[in-house]
Parts: sequence; structure tokens; C-alpha cells
Amino acid sequence: MSSSSVTIASPGASRTAVGPRVASLLRLDFYRLFHTPAFYIMLLISALIPALLVATSGSDASGVAGTNQAVVYTNAWQLIESAGGSTAGANPLDFGGYANINMVFIFAGLLMAIFISHDYMSGFVKSIFTVHSRKVDYVISKTTIGIFGGVGMILTYLLGTIVAGILAGTSFEADVAGLSICILAKLFLMGACCSLFLAVSVFFREKLWLTIVFTFLIGMLLYPAASVATLGSTVMTAFGCLIAGTVAAVAIGCASTLILTRRDLT
Repeated sequence: MSSSSVTIASPGASRTAVGPRVASLLRLDFYRLFHTPAFYIMLLISALIPALLVATSGSDASGVAGTNQAVVYTNAWQLIESAGGSTAGANPLDFGGYANINMVFIFAGLLMAIFISHDYMSGFVKSIFTVHSRKVDYVISKTTIGIFGGVGMILTYLLGTIVAGILAGTSFEADVAGLSICILAKLFLMGACCSLFLAVSVFFREKLWLTIVFTFLIGMLLYPAASVATLGSTVMTAFGCLIAGTVAAVAIGCASTLILTRRDLT
């Protein structure tokens, strides 16, 4: 007579299996991301921004009388850090200083706002926490999705820059090391920015309009930080962005987990 044994996992054992739970939630979130039209719209906008900047080359990009910020793009890589570079940090009214790759960080925040608010508006967040009871799993998965989307936008912006530069006949002469480090540093900062936008999204939950407003405001305040990475960046700049981005992502991620733990889902 054969006997069969049944193994029953204890609740404590299931709670320690962080890896499988996060992996399962990531698969779900990536599936939803690739079926979210807003993701592709943000990628398309990121790719088109360089062309729009080239098309307005020579015009008063600031929109503020007397600032004399007529930007002329003679080199394609000026679209990464526009002429005047980080002038947005020195003069918030100089809107020409915002016309560069740093706009992508705001788009990444908008994508997270749409993605997370949909969880709450549809009630799907209740189903998620029924299966994935740990709030930290939700934070890890959503932050990963945000970073993935943000990195995708940076890459499509670069592709758009190359295409726009070729069509406009601009120069591509550049310090390859400085350009590479600049892009790498911005990628490192994406984690911190996405973590911050996640905290805003889980705080306002289904109130998408409030999340969008605060995402824009915070995104504009973050411009000076994102503008630390320029075409003249060094290895130390990238290393500093890596450390700062990692520490900020972990700290803000903990804050997001606390918000989810202390607030009801309804």
C-alpha cells in the first residue's frame, strides 16, 4: 500500500519567499505596462521632443521678454543639455532651460501616475494585495516598472536626437566620454525620481489629477538635480549620481511602503 505525503507550507514560510512573490508581481506589471497605451505615447513624445527643439532653433525659447534666450542648435548633442544648459536652476522663469532630456523625468512620473491611479480607480489594487500581501513587493515592482519606462524614454530621446540631428544637418562632434557619462548619470538618477513619483502616486491614489499636478511641480523642482549630469560630467559625477540615486530610492521606497501600510485601500 502506497502512501502519499502532503506538505503544507506555513504562513511564515510563504512570507519569506520574497523573490517568487516579487517576480510574479513583476510579470503581471510588465504585461500590463506593454498593454498600456500611455507607455507608447510617452515613448513617442520622448522621441519627438528633439525634432521639436530643432524646429524651434533660433527662436526665443524662454518665452520671457528681455531674457534673450534664443537657442540655436548647431550640435545634435546640445539637445541633451540645451544651450544654456542648466539655466532652469538659476532662473526658474527661463523656460528655455527646461528644453532638454531632463523633461523625460517628468514623463516617467506621469506614466507612474497613470499606471498606479488605475490600480485604485479600478479596484485592482485590492486583488493585488490579496495575493501579494506585502506592501514592499508592490513598491519594488512599481519602482522597477517606472525605471524601465524612464530608461526607455531616455533611449528613445537619444534615438530622436540622432534622427533630428541627421535631418537638420547638425554636427555630431562630441566628447564621447563626457556624453556617455552624462547619459549614464541620468540613468542612475531615474531610480530616485521614480521612487519619489511613486510616493506621490500612492499618497493621492485614485486622484489622478492631483497626482499629475504634483508630478509636474516636483519634476520642475528636480531639474537642478537632474542637470548635475552635463556633457562635461566626469566619472565622479556618475558615481555621485549612483550613490545619491540608490540611497534616495531606498529611503523614498521605505516611505512609500509606510504610506501603503498606514492608509486603507478604499
